[in-house]
This record gives sequence, structure tokens and C-alpha cells, in this order.
Amino acid sequence: MANQPKMPQSSFPTAISVSYYRGMNKLVDQNRKNVRKVFINEIKPLIYEYRRQMDSGLFVVDLENILAKITNLLQKAREFSTQFILSGESINKLASRFVKSINAFQRDTFRDQLGTVLGIDPIGRETWLESFMESAVSENVSWIKSIDQEYHDKIQTIVVQGVRRGKSINEMAAEITRASGVSKSRAKFIARDQSGSILGDLTRTRHTQAGIHRFTWKDSDDERVRDTHADLDGNVFTWKDGATVKGRQIWPGTDYNCRCTADPVIE
Repeated sequence: MANQPKMPQSSFPTAISVSYYRGMNKLVDQNRKNVRKVFINEIKPLIYEYRRQMDSGLFVVDLENILAKITNLLQKAREFSTQFILSGESINKLASRFVKSINAFQRDTFRDQLGTVLGIDPIGRETWLESFMESAVSENVSWIKSIDQEYHDKIQTIVVQGVRRGKSINEMAAEITRASGVSKSRAKFIARDQSGSILGDLTRTRHTQAGIHRFTWKDSDDERVRDTHADLDGNVFTWKDGATVKGRQIWPGTDYNCRCTADPVIE
């Protein structure tokens, strides 16, 4: 009797996650360059003039008026970002491409797995897929928008408080640079977290639609795997109950930043 062919293992879509991060990072960089230009060319001269007047002692300086002008410039930078950098069209395009890529990745993996073992195509008429894709795209659009909103909120705090507290231009510029770094870190987290989450949801739905009720937990087998997930590696669980970690029910991809995957258990 011939040996049963070995089923291909599931894997985390690292290349798709990296591509998604790079797309967000490109928008973050464009935003950073525009904010820096506004700060250097328009806000910096206002601060210098305000401090020159303060040092001269010849004028009654209206600080609130200066801050109002600065706030207005920052608001225009925010609006420019919304209209021309992180516009609805660009964000939707990026999120849609990402979700479609994850879907294709998981679908092809599942086809390879059941095609190898059973010689069948498990993908039938997926009436649930369209609404799932729309929801996943909408959620990722919201995540990307949150990066932009948090960044501009932070920039306004840095500049307005910096002027009030007498911080130097260099100090404020350094804080603005650090804020961009935070946005990039946030983009990296979103890319990895959403890759695992969407992959996990698609895997679970396709497995159960095909009548597969159990799965083998697979971790990413590297130094970044958390101990609680490494302990689950190779164990079999049901899609109904999942695994229990520290009193919480979890499935591959549902924990924050989880890169674990699920191999189908063919009954």
C-alpha cells in the first residue's frame, strides 16, 4: 500500500505582512515630510518672531494669538494629509489589496492541503466571503486612519506645549521625529496583527465549511513565539472550543500579534 502523501503545512504570510507594512510606512513618510515642511517653513518663523518680541520687551506679546496661528497651520497639515496622502482612495486601495492577498494565500494553502491528501478542491460557493472581505477592509481602513489621527494629535501637543514651555526648535523637531517613529511602529504592529487575525478567521471558516472540526496548532518556530503559544504547538484542538491560555479561549491568529497557524485534521 502506497504511503499517504504528506500534507503541506500552513504558514504565516510574512511577505504579505511586510508588503502591507511598507505600504503604510510609505504613507507615514509622506506625512512626516509634509509636517516637517510646515514646521520648518511656516511654524518656525512664527516661533522665532514670538521669542524675538519677548526678548526685546518692547511689545505686549499675545501668546494665544501666536498659538492660534500655529494650530491653524497644523490643522491645514492634517487636512492635506486626509485629502492627498492618507486619502480615502489610497487607504481603501492599500487595505483592499492586503485583504485580497491574505484571502488568496489562505485559499491556495487549503486547496494544496486537501488536494494532496484527498485529491479534492475544498473551495465551494463561498456565500459568506464577500461580507467578510468588506468587513476586513473596513476595519483596516479604520486602523490606518487611526495612525494618521494619533500622529497629528501628537504633533499638535508637541508644538503647542513646546511653545508654551519655551522648548527649543531642535527639541521640538526631535520630538516630531520620534512621533514619526511611533507611527511606523504602530504600522508594523497593525500589519502583523491583522495578517494573523484575518488568516485565522479565513482558516477557521473554510475548515468548518468543509466539515473539518479539528486542527493542529502550529507556531512560527522562531525566537519571537511567546511561551504560551509554543506550548500549544503540535497539539490538536477543536474549532468549537479552541485553546485555553490563562483562562482565555484563543485560536490561531486571535491573540494580539499572533503568527500561529492551523493545519486541518482530516477525519
